Amino acid sequence: MVIGKDVDKAAGFIRNGGLVAFPTETVYGLGADALNPLAVAAIFKTKKRPTFDPLIVHISDIAQIEDLFEKPIAPVVYKLAAHFWPGPLTIVHRKSTLVPDIVTSGMDTVAVRMPAHPLAQELIRKAGVPVAAPSANRFGQLSPTRHEHVVKQTMEIDYLLVGDYDIIGIESTVLYVDNETVSILRPGYITAKDILELDRSITIINKGENLKVSSPGLLKSHYSPLKPLYYFTNDMQELPEKSGLILHQIRKTEPIAEKIIYTSRTGNLFETAANLFTALHAMEDNPAIDTIFIEPVPETGLGIAIMDRLRKATYRYSKTK
Repeated sequence: MVIGKDVDKAAGFIRNGGLVAFPTETVYGLGADALNPLAVAAIFKTKKRPTFDPLIVHISDIAQIEDLFEKPIAPVVYKLAAHFWPGPLTIVHRKSTLVPDIVTSGMDTVAVRMPAHPLAQELIRKAGVPVAAPSANRFGQLSPTRHEHVVKQTMEIDYLLVGDYDIIGIESTVLYVDNETVSILRPGYITAKDILELDRSITIINKGENLKVSSPGLLKSHYSPLKPLYYFTNDMQELPEKSGLILHQIRKTEPIAEKIIYTSRTGNLFETAANLFTALHAMEDNPAIDTIFIEPVPETGLGIAIMDRLRKATYRYSKTK
């Protein structure tokens, strides 16, 4: 794997069927030419990702949805895209015949977003093709928010494009659009409140699990560290030996733990979201830590997305505790 900041070289790998890890404003993505089935297959193989879990297609221009979505495209798609793109919003809509089935896990819908990160936009534009890209980590493990997090995955990647920009830190909001109805398949940085502030005539369904739509982010277990992760509760004053604790605000009485990391010192949910995966990676990489505990957050606003990630990150360990 070559590591560098050469966007032209990275774009060349994409055009020639290679794999490139690149920064977005959410997390690092692992990208390939979305219109090249063999290149997309390499994403699944490298990540050890099951082919039933579809990918998000990244674009650099809103006009590209004309090729990726089946016509007629619902007017609300254009409305959402015009307001929230570039940004952390993924729109799922009926796909055109141009999109290979491997991208969508054989479903008749495709997930598309336009990232806000300037390097991501430049990469996609110079590659000259839409880029299919899940997060640049092995399937089910912690999402990478720094290029070092990608390196430690030891995956077979042609180029790692390094970016030094602020990030949101959690994956995009995923919406399924059917006419004027919007279903939130995966909560993220953009909330239902944000959508209604754009247009209160839009009908929003907050639970999309019962829809027959294939979308990233619907699995119960995901984003998990390699070490056991459990919720921290207020009655825990002393944690088991070799335990790490992740808190989101300063407490008057600090619990006893081997290591404490704060995602925020004031309970600021935007700071927590930006630092969440970085804190989990730090605990995972710390040889003095065997078990990780993390404080939950209130499920309001951005807290809904944060708790969605934490439920999935703790799921496999809660089943074995």
